[in-house]
Amino acid sequence: MGKIYISKNHLVKACVIALIILAGVVWQYTSKENEVIEWEEASILHETEESKAQQETEESKLQDQPVGVHVTGAVAHPDQVYYLKQGARIEDAIQKAGGALEEADLSQLNLADYVTDGQRIYVPLLGETIEKGQNTMEENQETLLTNINLATKIELLSLPGIGETYADRIIQYREEYGAFETIEDLMKVKGIGESKFNDIKDKITVD
Repeated sequence: MGKIYISKNHLVKACVIALIILAGVVWQYTSKENEVIEWEEASILHETEESKAQQETEESKLQDQPVGVHVTGAVAHPDQVYYLKQGARIEDAIQKAGGALEEADLSQLNLADYVTDGQRIYVPLLGETIEKGQNTMEENQETLLTNINLATKIELLSLPGIGETYADRIIQYREEYGAFETIEDLMKVKGIGESKFNDIKDKITVD
């Protein structure tokens, strides 16, 4: 058989062509890999922005929900539940009840205190002494604790920062995994992190 001779020029051309093909393959692979990374980053950014927008919407809805307070004692229209806007103060609740009577002793109240949903506000008469802690947030805190194992969707919506989406997730978690053993277990629910938990930890219970 005759020998096949390959000139140096042909060998160089073959090597150049091989390098060009290899570079093309590497470029194509790198481009696809970059496209995947960019898509993943865009997806994560979109999900983050969507979650943030949803949270802002839920918080906005929550801020629009009125708080109900029971005003009693020395006011024009006692023993009724009055509804006020978020951020209202005890003075606003008294005015809503028709204002304090002339014989009322408002010096025992902190009229600048914020009202809380479900709070009982007692306006004492002159010469009367109200119990320590009455008409304050601390007085109502224990009775207002929301049992996250038993709370309905409406009751969950009363918690700060808990909108419809989070309320549904809490209920779904209970149905799938059973009752929460501790209030910290609430952070196992998707979207409820340490920050949101800290906002409501003093308002919830599992007992």
